[in-house]
Amino acid sequence: MIRHLHPTDSPALLHFKQASGPGEAYTLAHAVRGGRRSFPLVRYASIALSPRAWQTCWVETGRARIKALLRAGPRAGGQAWDISDLFLAKRNAGAAWDVLEQIAIHAARSRARRVFIRLPQGSPIFEQTRKAGYQVAYSETVFSAPSGNAVVERTGAAESGLALRPLGDADTQAMFRLYCAAMPLDQRSRVGQTIDEWLASDEKISPKSTDQGVDADDSTRLQARVRTAPLAGGWFFSVTRALDSNSGLDRLIAAGAAEAGEQPVYTVAASYERGLMDALEEFGFASAGSYDVMVKMLAARVRQPVGAVAAIGG
Repeated sequence: MIRHLHPTDSPALLHFKQASGPGEAYTLAHAVRGGRRSFPLVRYASIALSPRAWQTCWVETGRARIKALLRAGPRAGGQAWDISDLFLAKRNAGAAWDVLEQIAIHAARSRARRVFIRLPQGSPIFEQTRKAGYQVAYSETVFSAPSGNAVVERTGAAESGLALRPLGDADTQAMFRLYCAAMPLDQRSRVGQTIDEWLASDEKISPKSTDQGVDADDSTRLQARVRTAPLAGGWFFSVTRALDSNSGLDRLIAAGAAEAGEQPVYTVAASYERGLMDALEEFGFASAGSYDVMVKMLAARVRQPVGAVAAIGG
């Protein structure tokens, strides 16, 4: 059984670093940085001594040694949990399914409805994750370009005059409607169908993320959203665009990349955003890795019959 990481586990962390394989779970920030991650001993030694921090960490132990360590907790709200770290002892790699199943129990006790995990495509624990009840919500590809300025130049949209405006709490309903217009129903049913579920599942790469939007011509709805965030040594942006949007992808990509200047720029495109993928490649981006975003549903919607009166006969 898994339990919380405790201060008394600190001596066992050194042995676990030597015995563990690379990190298996990726947050959006991890995915953008790329590369397999070795166990961060100093970070987890610090977490073990911090009561607030170790409440989001779990370990599976045996014979006074750590066999698995994972970190999980609310993504953006209590209804959705995210597995942000997962490290397994090399001799215990086949037990990933049990650890993933157990963390879902803890999430359910906290009244979460979903648990998310992001795996690199071809992950050695993909089948175990499916065995634990996680399904692929969608796949995504990380794209990178060496310079934001070069991207803007290739789009030819530097002087487009795209009417972006800052988005805030007052725009939550409009952003939710845009999300519904941009994501197919099959994927949306796994990520979140109500506004509360969407808010809880809305993953940000950084607390410094900012959102800007493009209003439709009638100003009654959003037709596009551009999220940006500074990264260490680079810049990130993402584009959400309604299927019927008349805001060209060239201008939206230019708007997202413009603040990067000469820094490298990164973005992601989901598997259902084929047009965005093609546009990114056209404007100088290259694929930097593909991932499966998987989700385990902890609650199911039920249909309840409701009595009604109907007239019969002529």
